[in-house]
Amino acid sequence: MAKISTKMTIKSLTSAQDSNIINFFVNTPKCRMPAPDPFMPEALMIYRKVPYEQCEPGKDLIKVNFKDGIYSLHMNEANLTCCYKQILRSGVGATADMEYKLLPCSNFHQDFDVPRHVDAIITECRRLSDKKLLQQDAFSFVQPAKHADNLTAMNDSSSSESTKRRPSVLLWGIDSLSRMNFQRTMPLMFKYLKEENWFELQGYSKMADNTFPNLMAILTGFNNSRSMSVCRPMAVAGLDACPLLWKNYKQLGYITAYAEDWDQFATFNYNKKGFVKPPTDYYLRPFVLAIEKELKLNVTASIPYCVGRRHYAEYIYDYAIQFTKVHKNESTFGMFWTNSFSHSYFALPSSMDAKMLEYMHSLQRVGTFEKFIVIFFSDHGMRFGPLRNLHSGFLEERMPIFYIWLPNWFKAKYPEFVHNLQLNRNRLTSPYDIHATLKHILQLETPLADLPRPEACPTCHSIFYEVAESRDCSDAGIEDHWCTCHALYNASDNVINKREISYQLISATNAYLQANNLTDICQTLKLSYIESVQRKTSVRPMEFESYLVRYEAKPENAVFEASANWDNKTKLISVNVPDISRLDAYSELSKCVDDNIAKKFCICFDLPVLK
Repeated sequence: MAKISTKMTIKSLTSAQDSNIINFFVNTPKCRMPAPDPFMPEALMIYRKVPYEQCEPGKDLIKVNFKDGIYSLHMNEANLTCCYKQILRSGVGATADMEYKLLPCSNFHQDFDVPRHVDAIITECRRLSDKKLLQQDAFSFVQPAKHADNLTAMNDSSSSESTKRRPSVLLWGIDSLSRMNFQRTMPLMFKYLKEENWFELQGYSKMADNTFPNLMAILTGFNNSRSMSVCRPMAVAGLDACPLLWKNYKQLGYITAYAEDWDQFATFNYNKKGFVKPPTDYYLRPFVLAIEKELKLNVTASIPYCVGRRHYAEYIYDYAIQFTKVHKNESTFGMFWTNSFSHSYFALPSSMDAKMLEYMHSLQRVGTFEKFIVIFFSDHGMRFGPLRNLHSGFLEERMPIFYIWLPNWFKAKYPEFVHNLQLNRNRLTSPYDIHATLKHILQLETPLADLPRPEACPTCHSIFYEVAESRDCSDAGIEDHWCTCHALYNASDNVINKREISYQLISATNAYLQANNLTDICQTLKLSYIESVQRKTSVRPMEFESYLVRYEAKPENAVFEASANWDNKTKLISVNVPDISRLDAYSELSKCVDDNIAKKFCICFDLPVLK
């Protein structure tokens, strides 16, 4: 048997001697969540600010104006001829969310009014003299009257005063951004949110591994297994029948929108079938498909960071600004989610710091903050890479940002909700609480006892009500592996236990691959290195010894982190294999399987040849 290293490299997260821990995000009877310094030396050693750079040189040849409900196209130079190609959704059935169509390029004159039926276009401008293509660009339009007939009689019969007092909801999301990395990489935004008195949930924790289950917990109240069985995202039309939250809002007369960048890895399309019918009144996916295919891409950290003349995320946020502006006097629910400057490179959000602040000022100018409840949030922190390898990486991964803005009229009408949000700032909360809150917004006069609770977490509730100090992870619907309420201490030098626990973790993973009939395409894992074994301690009694183990496996030096309970009598572990974390990038190594869980463990036999 090969010798296995048991060198310890990870520090204790809550040791009193650890000078990096200055306070706690949560310090309640059943949850002590340490707050590492985002600017600790080991983090600053690997962090370099990324500057914002223009994607393409030169000025824009086309400017879009909006007046009296009409979009118009203005050419910024003389002696040009420009045309536009309308983007249409064209797929059906299994390809409905994967195909688009471009109509032939139609010439337009100066200050051309965009027809109301046109939602998205790609423009081309040429010189009159030689017809040389000078510039391509792309624009989307939130056409004002397009979905006016969807408003229910509830809106029609409401008085002007009551209609103004129905809060609209704007979800403004950034993938893979922890609270600590937000403070580190986006200091302008961090300062802005603090100075403008946004409410922050410092104890907000993810409930599962990646984007899909965490967003589904918000949008459905389901855990991952129920999201897969009820919503059937891998079946054609499965997601169409899913009880996603925007349906509740639409039933009450709200106008709805959803937009997300990065075609391949979008939440409902990565190894999933997406939607056969557009899920919301305004849906940007055909535009996203078209620009990624038709425009020049600038790839950073394996992500299409620039698409054509703009940073990818800017298309999504521009659409959000349009949506809130066009429908500012109606009740709306919009979710706008970006992956393209945060998913794979922890320093890249710094490039969008000043730009994001500009977007906040744009929301202010169009009056969004007067009507909308705005949620600025993420799904989780970095799940792999150098930031995750720091001793604070365990917390970085599990603690995404969460801020909420309440309009002044709302705060005046519901002062008890404001008081409770302030109390909840340093209490343990989860995506299930946010689901309950978004349901609560639709029935604000309903007492807590009569409000619906998330199916996967009956003890979770709206954050407009006080979260109990006695709450622990199980009360918040967070499984043990994702729980940040434990203290972690380096385990004693009992090498036999460390080795045995690690070997059993590898065996459990191989058994998972075998049970899912993947051993013909996935290689058998072999333990090669034990990086750390940390003992979990809790404020409540624990039946077994519980450990957090970080280890490497061959082939490809795959890095894993697992929570395992060790029974001293039987010398056996218990582990929930799907919850084992993969800490190194693995998308290129696991292309032979589609299942998101199996991808973490599968090293394909036929690996791509890296040039």
